[in-house]
Amino acid sequence: MRKMLIFLFGFSIVFLFACQKEKYSSEEKKFMKLYKEILIARYTIEDSAKANEKVMEILKRNGFSFREFLDFSWELRSKDVKKFQEMLDSIKNEAAKEVLETKKKEIQVR
Repeated sequence: MRKMLIFLFGFSIVFLFACQKEKYSSEEKKFMKLYKEILIARYTIEDSAKANEKVMEILKRNGFSFREFLDFSWELRSKDVKKFQEMLDSIKNEAAKEVLETKKKEIQVR
């Protein structure tokens, strides 16, 4: 009997994890990838005019004008403000971490 209960409990846990939907939708993932790329450009290009050019290039390559990207961002934000803020925090942390790791590698090579 005890083995059966353990089996059912284990099966229930596996089933619950399998049924959970993904944390972010494809739209949210697209936004996160794009915004991270923009932040990395902003963090790594000191000249603001050149950084702006790079941002516009990134947006164009991904099929957005600046206005369309703002609208897309606003749409995601209006769906769930808390989740949107969590996404922004996560993206900022990932971008900063990636830039720092790249800078560390550059320093080690010198």
